[in-house]
Amino acid sequence: MRRLTARILAALALLAAAAPAIAQSACPSEGADYREFYLEDKLFAEAIAKAEAIKPAAALTGMTVPHHLLAAHLIAAGVKLASGGGYDRIVILLPDHFKQARRPFATTTHGFETLYGRVATDAAAARNLATATEKVELSCLFGRDHGILALLPFVRHYLPNIPVLPVAISIHSTRADWEELVAALSPLVNERTLILQSTDFSHYLPHHEARLRDQQTLNVLAADDLDALAGLAQPDHMDSVGAMYVHAALQARLNGARPIVLASENSQQYVEKFVAETTSYMVVAFSPRPPNAGLPGMPGTRRYLLAGDTFFGRAMTAALLDEDAAERVEAAVLEATGGAPLIVNLEGVLLPDVPDAIEHMVLAMPRELALSWLKLLNVRAVGLANNHAMDIGPSGMAETTAALDEAGIAWFGQGDALELPGLALVGLSDHGTNASQKTRLLDAALLDRLVRDRAEIPVVAFVHWGREYVPEPSLRETELAEEMRRRGVAAIVGAHSHRASAGVAQLGGGDAAMIYSLGNFLFDQGADKASGALAEITVFDQGALFVRQVRLPNLFDLARGVQQDEPKPGER
Repeated sequence: MRRLTARILAALALLAAAAPAIAQSACPSEGADYREFYLEDKLFAEAIAKAEAIKPAAALTGMTVPHHLLAAHLIAAGVKLASGGGYDRIVILLPDHFKQARRPFATTTHGFETLYGRVATDAAAARNLATATEKVELSCLFGRDHGILALLPFVRHYLPNIPVLPVAISIHSTRADWEELVAALSPLVNERTLILQSTDFSHYLPHHEARLRDQQTLNVLAADDLDALAGLAQPDHMDSVGAMYVHAALQARLNGARPIVLASENSQQYVEKFVAETTSYMVVAFSPRPPNAGLPGMPGTRRYLLAGDTFFGRAMTAALLDEDAAERVEAAVLEATGGAPLIVNLEGVLLPDVPDAIEHMVLAMPRELALSWLKLLNVRAVGLANNHAMDIGPSGMAETTAALDEAGIAWFGQGDALELPGLALVGLSDHGTNASQKTRLLDAALLDRLVRDRAEIPVVAFVHWGREYVPEPSLRETELAEEMRRRGVAAIVGAHSHRASAGVAQLGGGDAAMIYSLGNFLFDQGADKASGALAEITVFDQGALFVRQVRLPNLFDLARGVQQDEPKPGER
């Protein structure tokens, strides 16, 4: 028998007392509902009270929540967050915990009685699904499976009078089966359908091992990589890879929606005593058009934003001195960040006065203008590991760091670590100063700066590399990324190319996530040459993180009043 903590045992005892003794999987009579499973509402009421501060979000098309009532607060938070949409049907994907299904998938036509009232099943949709593919059977396994029964009281409370379509997924199903289910479900999913996935994540591992598996899962989800997702393990990564695959595939193909992980916890966090075998829990949202500033944060998380090349000199100076232009830029940035702390790659030197005769490629900027904008945009720190920080030599660097220190803005250079609550950010540059044109600076000694003693503090490499105006890595950057992965970084975020790369990639089956290039943040280059993005890093108290790329308008063009294209649904 799996070893459980005293708190888990107590919770299970409470649930055993709250639920009737149902050992059989007998079907209700024709037209009848499954009986009420949980008879006491203590855990449900407590979870609903904890979710009081969560504000429902509009335009969510999917949500993943746990089904262990040990994490009932996360179930309540996720279902409440999803309750802001207008839905006609809820598709519930769950694992077949007790291996009752004889086929890869099962559904039911029976409704459910719950503590808070009846939840109807869309019987017509269930019959359609069962006839669409022979791999789906009608089954009564749902009458005793906590994969759905633990969720339904919350569904009834937050999303009353919306019928559900339950789909149980066998542990023995394959990727070919999952694709067939995606095809069969597609006609039943539209813009008024919520997909509610019931899944717990890493199982039966001590927390230090579970954290590694969770980080791999988080990075695979960040990349929205179905091939890598199909390669994750049950139960090391999650208890239903099939449910996660079907959900992600439906969201990508029908809604243009990508996963956004809002919470990641482990049962070890709930007790002080060491637990040999833990379970991890996540809340994952899907939205075709998530707000740039992110969905509402959940307790136990911190949010940081990294931005690319930032320079307030040359034509950027003149653009920002125009009052209307400055207001447009400020509004666009704050809309994207939501006022969250920013960390930027500061390209160039801060000077009290910039000489008129300074060479075009020597990047210097007015100190007071730059500092006022950094403060206005809530920039908490700047990276100086780049090829322009030393454009005026050691004296220029000293002038810059002194100005930043005086302004209370942290900075970090080559090989330096910026220590943030729950996160370590290490600055690295593969390029020397603009004057020297030296490259290939990153050697083993510098890369070893990424190695940390405390595995519970994730490390992000903020690296200046690659070729200008090329938003994909060359062999050199691919090899460097592999060396960083081997040193245990959770994520790699790059700059220098002036163009944002396509999105988040995963390395090594999820060992690391990578945004190769953020492109420009504030820089005097228009959209004909450059583009930009932010890296949103959500850090979880358990010691893992999730990376999301957020599209930015070209802020130089915005300052100049140049019209820009609107992003398409799902565009990063």
